[in-house]
Amino acid sequence: MSGDTVAAEGGLRAELLAGIDRHRAEFEAAGDEAENLRTLPLDAVATLRSLGLFWLKTPASLGGTPLPPVEFCDVIEELAYADVSTAWAAMIGAGCCGLLGGWLPEAGARRVFAPGPGGALPVVAGQLAPRGTGKAVSGGYVVSGRWGFSSGILHADWLVGAFRPESAAADGASGDGASDGGTGFGRMVVFAVPKSEAEVIDTWYVAGLQGTGSLDFRVDGVFVPEEMTYDLGTPAVRGGDLFRLGMPAFVSNEVPPLCVGLARRALDDMTALAPKTARFPGGPTVSERAVFHKELGRAETKLRAARLVHREAMAAAWETACSGQAPPEGQQHDVTTASIFAVETAAEVVSDLFRYGGGRVLALSNPMQRHLRNALAARQHLALSEEGYEAAGRYRLNSAKPCP
Repeated sequence: MSGDTVAAEGGLRAELLAGIDRHRAEFEAAGDEAENLRTLPLDAVATLRSLGLFWLKTPASLGGTPLPPVEFCDVIEELAYADVSTAWAAMIGAGCCGLLGGWLPEAGARRVFAPGPGGALPVVAGQLAPRGTGKAVSGGYVVSGRWGFSSGILHADWLVGAFRPESAAADGASGDGASDGGTGFGRMVVFAVPKSEAEVIDTWYVAGLQGTGSLDFRVDGVFVPEEMTYDLGTPAVRGGDLFRLGMPAFVSNEVPPLCVGLARRALDDMTALAPKTARFPGGPTVSERAVFHKELGRAETKLRAARLVHREAMAAAWETACSGQAPPEGQQHDVTTASIFAVETAAEVVSDLFRYGGGRVLALSNPMQRHLRNALAARQHLALSEEGYEAAGRYRLNSAKPCP
């Protein structure tokens, strides 16, 4: 994995934060439009491309500008403060590009990241849940299946999915980690196909994250060359320290900072709304009530604590990766549980603030209703299942030393 480094500390981060600040009004307007389009408008996508936000997890050897994990958190958090749909598109695009850039064999990676017109790099969408099957044939697999929640698929060039090979699907998951790369769910193969080889299915009629364009896609008997596949759970083949993080740490700096940025915006929006809101005609405004003062102080403290817990876990995993080692199982559990905690705390903060807005925040024109819907929808993400807490608890029980 030689030849790949992350961006010099601070420089790219500062440049990206300045770019987000310059385009804040554009991203906010894009979020309004995305609610109606159910996907991010193409002019906002073009701006994300121009800022390089889709390739912050793509190895430098493939043309990307990878950021250290906590600096990536800074960028996604600030983008989400401006608009969640915009941040979600950048977050998913960066993560999916990183998966193919770090793990595909050389021939496959070079095919995906071959520069397009003007040197443009591709955008990738998809998901890693094993929703399909693959039949091994000479030189690759014949893949069929349907995958959902493929955020940003309408502006993507390539798609990533996962399947269980037919023999593994018939035998059932081993559960012992011996042949599954440590996933615990049996062998899973990740694959990449051009979007032109898939059918995109418009299913995205939802109550939250409406503007993320998270449609389904289907392939039916598509041949996928072996160089366009890799086994989930195996070490990355390029990318340096960032890709030594492994899974799930590699993707654990995505949804949590987005939700922190969302909750920060909700906190500021409700603070601005409070002096204009009274629950009863002639009564005190919300901003005059001691209970709301308490809620603001509590909300900000909870959010700062959740943010710190998550970033501390990411920083520890990053330090291990930079030492030349993959973060061990305990650190992976720490990152997972910190991610879940950060997202659920952000959702609690938004929900608690929302009730002080009264009936007016139910209006579709009011930003608080969108913040609430988006926070609750993000909380449903597969990577944030409470099963992560369960796995961490099992690990603690199994690794605990008996009392003397």
